[in-house]
Amino acid sequence: MIDNILLLFDITYESLIILVLTAIACAIIGCFLLLRNLSMLGDAISHTVLLGIVLAYFIAHDLTSPLLIIGAALIGVFTVWGVESLSNTGLIKNDDAVGVVYPLFFALSVILITKYGGNVHLDTDAVLMGDVGMASLTRLEVFGISIAKSAVQMSVMLLINALFIIIFYKELKITTFDAQFAQVAGFTQIMLFYGLMLLTSITTVVAFDAVGAILVISFLIAPAASAYLIVKKLNHMLFVACLYATFNSVLGYFIGLGLNVSLSGMTATIAGITFGLTFLFNKNGFITQMIRKGQQKQALKEELFIMHLANHRNTANEMSEAGFQSMKEHLQWTQEQIEKIGSRLIKNDEVYHDIPKDTYQLTSKGQVRLESLKERYKL
Repeated sequence: MIDNILLLFDITYESLIILVLTAIACAIIGCFLLLRNLSMLGDAISHTVLLGIVLAYFIAHDLTSPLLIIGAALIGVFTVWGVESLSNTGLIKNDDAVGVVYPLFFALSVILITKYGGNVHLDTDAVLMGDVGMASLTRLEVFGISIAKSAVQMSVMLLINALFIIIFYKELKITTFDAQFAQVAGFTQIMLFYGLMLLTSITTVVAFDAVGAILVISFLIAPAASAYLIVKKLNHMLFVACLYATFNSVLGYFIGLGLNVSLSGMTATIAGITFGLTFLFNKNGFITQMIRKGQQKQALKEELFIMHLANHRNTANEMSEAGFQSMKEHLQWTQEQIEKIGSRLIKNDEVYHDIPKDTYQLTSKGQVRLESLKERYKL
């Protein structure tokens, strides 16, 4: 009984480790896909490699054969070549080319699976959704230690991806941010581009059995997109994307277990939620921008209020122009807006209520703000 409990414990946490390794391996590649505006191409590759898996299986008749990875990688590169070739003709845009090649290859793979793959563990549900909870059941002996096959594969994939980025970091950075300079400087953009696409293809197919295509897409794009919103340096982006990938995996995994739902689906959902929250609430996010715009609009109205009082101070028509009841007619604001802004300026000690005249008047602090406005607007 105890042995069974310990085995279940090990399987549970091995599955989580597989999920985290997959997430980080995808996230560091996904940063470059995002920065190079290749997110849709990454989506296409994550689906079209299925055609390579199917074709390779028909040759090898073995789901564990390395030919499946080779076939998937070749189809992934062929997908990129097909998209680039179509878009380079100038007759259609890159996104349109993706929309032609991606459905064609994916549809072919679905047809082949439906027609000839009914008796093997190769179906669209398994490929799209995966089953990370069961990924640790297939095991390997490594130095006499039993380890989940997916954990070994994703560890190797993470190492390869990390080494590729470390070795070619400078070249990847230059070709990503300044392609024209890279071309003048003689950097081999084509080799780096197809190397990146090849790694994307291999990472995708290695992750298929554990997490499925849907989660691979999420892992490639969501952490990178979230990191892009809050950091501006590439090395920081890579680090933050890995943090997002790890957090999404851990939280999605345990929530999925608690609710007894698809672990891959829940992890992808959490990735979407964390991106949405980052989009809304980061320092340059949607909510922050809305608040900032509201504050700017509020400040502008306060400035107009102060300048209006200054223009009519000690004049014959001061009573009518700066009066409590009459300002709305001259500023074209509602009485509520006048009272709200006046109250805020009184609270800030920039304006006070002159009771005998029944007008708003500038305080010394308000006069200081007026002088700064004159200097700013060159009045």
